[in-house]
Amino acid sequence: MRISDHWFPDEVWFREYLTPSIPWSTLDLLTLVPESARGSYGVEMSDYATVDGIRYEPGQLVMVETTEEMKQLLASIPSPRGLIFPWFDRIVPGSLLFPHTRQIDGESYRLRLKNRIAKSFLITAGLVGVAWYFPEFMMLALLGGMIYGLFPLVDSAMAWFRRVENLPVEELNRSVVNGELFRRWVLTKKTLGLKVALGVLVAIFLGQMAVGIEPSILAAALVEKAVVGKGEWWRIITAGLMHGNVIHILFNGMALFSLGRVLSALVSPALLSFVFTLSVVTGSLASMFLRAGDALSVGASGGILGCLGFLLVLSHKFRKELPDGLRSSLIQSTIVLAIFGLLGSQFIDNAAHAGGLAGGALIAILMYPGLRLGAHRESVFVKALGFASLLVLAAGGAKVALELWALRG
Repeated sequence: MRISDHWFPDEVWFREYLTPSIPWSTLDLLTLVPESARGSYGVEMSDYATVDGIRYEPGQLVMVETTEEMKQLLASIPSPRGLIFPWFDRIVPGSLLFPHTRQIDGESYRLRLKNRIAKSFLITAGLVGVAWYFPEFMMLALLGGMIYGLFPLVDSAMAWFRRVENLPVEELNRSVVNGELFRRWVLTKKTLGLKVALGVLVAIFLGQMAVGIEPSILAAALVEKAVVGKGEWWRIITAGLMHGNVIHILFNGMALFSLGRVLSALVSPALLSFVFTLSVVTGSLASMFLRAGDALSVGASGGILGCLGFLLVLSHKFRKELPDGLRSSLIQSTIVLAIFGLLGSQFIDNAAHAGGLAGGALIAILMYPGLRLGAHRESVFVKALGFASLLVLAAGGAKVALELWALRG
């Protein structure tokens, strides 16, 4: 596809797909062209490359004078991160270089999906087989199956039923523009609070390791006999701040950061704190009363699934504004986690997951009429909820620290 087919002087094809009422639908999210590069053509490198004997690094700008030189440059390098045009003051990202000019070819598209489904299914089946025949590797095998098998398998299956080949060209282009700008918008939001929260979880886990994982769980995690028999209801909160092993906290940390930054950007950081805290509670209660035998549970999964449930409801309310990929990704994650939970029921607390998911979804349903996208100001009520939930989490963290200190002593 040639540059001259879609980029004419003073024209930027994706301007017409901007929606002023959507917070992220603005060209301000694209990187400004440096003053020294304005008025010229150029390429932003996406990888290391050598052009005319000169070595370029990722992110470096290579400037040329004409479109012909631009074509020659593009032919000699991998996919560019972005392009610069004399008449546009922003670097055009690679995903927005060329618009769709026709509908997707259904035959070739479905052939690619069939191949991907078959490959993903084989990977999933193979790793599930490893988990079945080698129980000592069950957790690692199932995690590998989830990442490299289940996620692409469910994604491909959902794409099969979405039938994007029937979408008109205008809708395809609108989806591409909305998705790229949304991604950039989320990345502009501050994540200091989330990083501090993750730091606290890591510090608590290091404390657990110092005294022993199993003793720490018995001392402060969700142990049904201790909660019901001894009245230690504080364990409903402290259980959500502790983890069972390195893999557990690693995956929970990544999931919390990923979902948390989106929820925080779409509504507010205060609401993120409230959703997480209340979902930890609903997850712990579900674990206690729905699991067979003596309930013993640990991990932030209930709160994380609560964030997922909240976002699922939010994505339904704002399905016209939010990128199609976001809602699909949330549904995909829910399906994958449900399958993963069934396969790993020996070591996964599915009741806590379900309780957390339901708790987050219920919060969103109750707040449904008042939810707004990208609100700059948090209401006094939401601020109060956020502050109260932070106090609860802080008290829970302090209680865990005291219990671990007692064990160490």
